[in-house]
Amino acid sequence: MERRISNLNHLEFRKLVEGGIDTALIPVGTIEAHGITPLGTDVIIPEAMAERIAAEVNAIIAPAVPYGITRGLVGHPGTIRIRPETFKAYIEDILESLAGAGLRNLVVLNGHGGQTTELKDALFEAGRRSGARTLLIEWWYDIDDIRETELERTGGHAGADETACVMAVEPSLVKPDLFDEKQVAFFSRSYSAYPVPGSIVIYTEGDWSLNLDQSKCEGFFDAVARRVTETITKVIEGWTASGV
Repeated sequence: MERRISNLNHLEFRKLVEGGIDTALIPVGTIEAHGITPLGTDVIIPEAMAERIAAEVNAIIAPAVPYGITRGLVGHPGTIRIRPETFKAYIEDILESLAGAGLRNLVVLNGHGGQTTELKDALFEAGRRSGARTLLIEWWYDIDDIRETELERTGGHAGADETACVMAVEPSLVKPDLFDEKQVAFFSRSYSAYPVPGSIVIYTEGDWSLNLDQSKCEGFFDAVARRVTETITKVIEGWTASGV
């Protein structure tokens, strides 16, 4: 069954909603430098995740929002920045439109940590005004067990986890021959540099290696998708049981 809103006729869309689909997945990312993966990594991952899990959570998929709030990577080639106030207003309009179309559960699958605050505010405001129930999913949190089991690596911006996801989705987009240790920057709370002095940002000093084993990358993505599916399912069940 076709679940992508952009590929549905408006009458098909109405039939699905009237038939009981009340959940929408909205992939959101940004365009910025990502080491050996594409500028659109933060869009590619949540969009692929939405397609992977839509049937399991009985949802339709809104077109991805590719542009977001980039700060530290501004200045690196190809990076595109949207002002926070513009981004927040845009997301609110999308959410309220989906709610107005009859979708009660609005799930944003975010691929970029630099816009978490604005997304939380947008979901709260849009939900309050429209009466929709809103949920923000950021797939990279609380998956240390999956990283350790599947990749034997820690995460980071353009690190082992993000790179593995892109490998799982479309391995031809990953360019190992472009890797250079000089691209790696260690995140430290002791300083803030703009631009960040590297397009790969790691959170565990010295752990910058990538796992490019195709089967392990696919196993990692599958495990993360299952975790996301479980979270969405539990939240919707909780909403229903609570009568909200």
